[in-house]
Amino acid sequence: MEEGEPSGGKTILLVDDEPQIRSMMFALLVNRGYKVIQAADGLDALEKFKVNPQEIDLVVTDIIMPRLDGLSSIKIMRTITPSIKVLLMSGYAAEQPPPDGVSFIMKPFFPADFLQAVCSTMGE
Repeated sequence: MEEGEPSGGKTILLVDDEPQIRSMMFALLVNRGYKVIQAADGLDALEKFKVNPQEIDLVVTDIIMPRLDGLSSIKIMRTITPSIKVLLMSGYAAEQPPPDGVSFIMKPFFPADFLQAVCSTMGE
């Protein structure tokens, strides 16, 4: 598990099947002071979430991924931690609004817009 561990930050589970995009978001979040756990798809994210769900403050996930998509993985995570905060990302226009309590950002995005969406979703 690749993790960034800055002092005193909240923990974000970052899920994206594109390594270059995930790496860029990882660097932005770590530089902002967050601890980041990376996952390559929805199944990988579930495995990492189940290890210690109380540790995760926010899940940032792409919607369309192989093996298990973001919406399906979030639905399962919410059976474990109903109040988990979620920021969905997609390069495709959303056909329907995100589920209650879920934020959304359209790809591609500027780094500042991504960080603003993360902060807003976490209530910072």
